[in-house]
Amino acid sequence: MNAPRIIAIVPAAGQSRRMGRTKQLLDVAGRPMLIGLLDTLRAAGVDRMIVVTTRSIASALRLDDSMQFTLVFNDSPDTQMIDSVRLGLNAAPPRDDVHGRADSPDGFLVCPADHPKLSAADVRACIDEFTRHPHDIIIAARGGRRGHPIIFPVALAAVVRSPACDRGLNGLPAESPERVRLVDCSSEGVTRDVDTPDDLQQK
Repeated sequence: MNAPRIIAIVPAAGQSRRMGRTKQLLDVAGRPMLIGLLDTLRAAGVDRMIVVTTRSIASALRLDDSMQFTLVFNDSPDTQMIDSVRLGLNAAPPRDDVHGRADSPDGFLVCPADHPKLSAADVRACIDEFTRHPHDIIIAARGGRRGHPIIFPVALAAVVRSPACDRGLNGLPAESPERVRLVDCSSEGVTRDVDTPDDLQQK
């Protein structure tokens, strides 16, 4: 079975209002939170990523396009995660089944930067499930509760761009519940993000 071509989209442009400081820069296990998430994705075998963040965060972390990902800026103070996901989709190579572009994706993996306890093994498990079921929506879950990452086929990108997802990416599985496959994961980062100082202390 051929491995699917997956592009990870990492929304990392949130304003961190509940945290009171830029959470993407916070030290978690000796690394900035955003860098830790990117390292986890790489360890899981994801080698194509689109990071959507602000210019100030990119500058603070010295991120640039020479690194192993595409950098997209979202500096809107009123941004929502779905806005960053859509910007990531717009930055991806278009799917071309006729000409067979080598860089065109089969699916997109979405995982926000504020899930520092997510394990590479659980990301890999979701990728393996997508390899077996490339037309379905793969969602990591823990204890029956849905979380991140989520992987969806490129054919459903139009739904993510549509009004069905204006309130968030959870509109995608709501539109096609029959295509949802949950992957039971063990890492707490699947369902627990970092929004407040108390969340960070629990990590």
